[in-house]
Amino acid sequence: MLKKILFIVLILFSAVSTQAQRQVDIRAPRPKVGVVLGGGGAKGAAHIGVLKYIEEQGIPVDYVAGTSMGSIMAGLYAMGYEPEELAELIANINWSEYIGNKIDRNVMSYELRKRRATTLFSVPFSLESLMNRQSSAGFMSELPSAYVNNSSLVNLFNDLCIGYQEDIDFNELPIPFACVATDLISGEEVVIRSGNVSTAMRASMAIPGVFSPVVMGDKVLVDGGLVNNFPADVLRAMGADIIIGVEITKDKRFTADDLKSLPQVMSRLLTNTTSAKRSENRELCDIYIVPDVSGYGMLSFTADAIDTLVNRGYRKAQEYEEQLLALKRFVDKEAGYPVKKTLNAPRAKNLENDSVLLRSIEVAGISDRNNRWMIRKGHLIAGEYYFKDDIEKAINLYRGTGAFDEITYTIKESDSVHAKNSGLLSDMYDLKITMKPASPHLFGMGLHYDTDEGTGLLFSLGLNEKKFGGSKLSASAKLSYSPRVNLTYTYSRSSLANFNLAFDYKDDHYKYWVSDKKHINMKYLQREFTASISQFHLLNFSTSAGVSYLLTDYGDIGMEDNFYESYFFVSSQHIVPYVELAYDNLDDAYFANRGLYAHFASHYYIDPKSTEIGVFDLCYSAKYYCPFGNSGFTLIPQVYGRYTSFGLYPFLWNFYGGQVAGRHFDVQLPFVGSDPLREATDNFAVVRLDLRYRFMDKHYLTGMYNMAMNLSGIEDHENGVGLMYSYNSFIGPISLMAQWGETSKQLSGYLSIGYYF
Repeated sequence: MLKKILFIVLILFSAVSTQAQRQVDIRAPRPKVGVVLGGGGAKGAAHIGVLKYIEEQGIPVDYVAGTSMGSIMAGLYAMGYEPEELAELIANINWSEYIGNKIDRNVMSYELRKRRATTLFSVPFSLESLMNRQSSAGFMSELPSAYVNNSSLVNLFNDLCIGYQEDIDFNELPIPFACVATDLISGEEVVIRSGNVSTAMRASMAIPGVFSPVVMGDKVLVDGGLVNNFPADVLRAMGADIIIGVEITKDKRFTADDLKSLPQVMSRLLTNTTSAKRSENRELCDIYIVPDVSGYGMLSFTADAIDTLVNRGYRKAQEYEEQLLALKRFVDKEAGYPVKKTLNAPRAKNLENDSVLLRSIEVAGISDRNNRWMIRKGHLIAGEYYFKDDIEKAINLYRGTGAFDEITYTIKESDSVHAKNSGLLSDMYDLKITMKPASPHLFGMGLHYDTDEGTGLLFSLGLNEKKFGGSKLSASAKLSYSPRVNLTYTYSRSSLANFNLAFDYKDDHYKYWVSDKKHINMKYLQREFTASISQFHLLNFSTSAGVSYLLTDYGDIGMEDNFYESYFFVSSQHIVPYVELAYDNLDDAYFANRGLYAHFASHYYIDPKSTEIGVFDLCYSAKYYCPFGNSGFTLIPQVYGRYTSFGLYPFLWNFYGGQVAGRHFDVQLPFVGSDPLREATDNFAVVRLDLRYRFMDKHYLTGMYNMAMNLSGIEDHENGVGLMYSYNSFIGPISLMAQWGETSKQLSGYLSIGYYF
């Protein structure tokens, strides 16, 4: 009996002790501190410095809210990123690539490389839209809604939000968060406090015309700065008793000189539309901090600029040391204990520094067959660990096909039964890649001028050209002194290759050197029917094999100085089996800094009306770009050559001269120092060495030396030199060259404007 009484007493004592302990742990409510961050583009890096100083003073941040760039800083901070991490993160992001949606040339398909190297612009379209009779539909309706496609930013933000890619209440984040966007339909302010964090941040910063709008339910959301660029009122509604406000832009008197660029105009527009609300929200702040961001704009995303802006924000916050320390003392006093920063949930993973173990990989938006090709080509394997760079390599390769408008991905914690049972739930993730097919058809246009051929216009039309596979039909027409037309039908199979049927029409005129003072104007007309097989999407390599049926007619030959002589060549017919191989890993088509281009081709010309042996040739060329560190100098050794057996017809002979390889004949060898074409021996080569200097970012000066030589008799050679200035303009390369040749002994010039086609 006594033992039972003692046991009951112990239980009662334990309960009383536990209750007393709970009463000790229950702390009195304290004032909640919120930080609001205003918009301002790259200038928002100053927010990081202020947050860093606030943390150093031990001030707890219970709520964060922001608009535009402020929403990005607030959102990342809310997911547990430390200010030092944010500074490094923002500085290391190549914003020009994300804003410009740039694709590394090395991952582009052969078709995409060719299109970007020849056309000034191209516009995708859908026949379904063009045939729609609604007045709102038409060719112009196919134009994008903004300069920047959202997919790169989606992936950037998703990389930073791993662990919080599901739809959630933002109060469940490590620090409760809210941001502001504008509904384009109603024009009203939209406060986002739940959903997908990445999507919310993108919506808040979607500057109209620059970034694509974000569709969320029945709303079309753009930059919140249009309605509330400094949402202190949102922070108050969240429950903040004390508000620290950080604003990047302040009221000033603008002049015409302040409104000369798009970022300046957009900044002023946002200021005009939200000035009244900004004033009201400033009054809600207990501490109001405005860092000095003078000298920097909305797009100042360089590493040096970010570092300077972070430091300026930190120094500005230091000026408020007394107020911040007083705030800290007040919060501690009201709480009854020293308050420290606490996170309400685990912080997000940063895929830049943290790898993830993929349980599954899914590619949505394409067929199962192409799905398998994508996963295999992207070198993605379930059960392996991956960093951001590994996944981005696969995404960029998919973008390089040119077949998709948007490619986004999410990495979510696995919810599989197996993962749960094995205890690996927090360590395993599911990767889902979502692809949005591009408008299938494409219209393109090019413009080029040079002193050799005059002005040329290129028009191209591709039906299903941007489809990943299946049947495609393309047509192009070059209108110039030497017009050309191409029609090509292609059937693509990702598991096999491209099967091609093509027709080419060429009406060519060229100058043929006869002596020091004379040249012949020659003309020929050629029609070519080709059936071939080429690679589907083999990075850096281009392969083709097939057979052509070639019809060639020769016209009159006129010699200068009022002396004319006519020759008549019978029309020729040839069946031409061929094989062609190329390797190209140059980082730019025209102004490469590094890489190798190598080309090899072989043809066998058979005259069906002749019993004689056909004409055989071997063609080769190579260019290698070798930079000298960061000095701006690039050394470019080159070689062009062709061996051929005897050919009766001129288009089978070896020619050299002119600035562009293959301009008049596919086998024409370029030579600096000679404009008219010159006949060469059957085994001939041109070796060349360029030294190029880059200055002021887009300007180039190139010195050139080349030697043409007869490989059958090495003593026969000719030298030529040139000096060329080039500018990499938005319409393509602009080049002006002076050249001198040993044979002509004349100084001549050459001007070229635009992409060559």
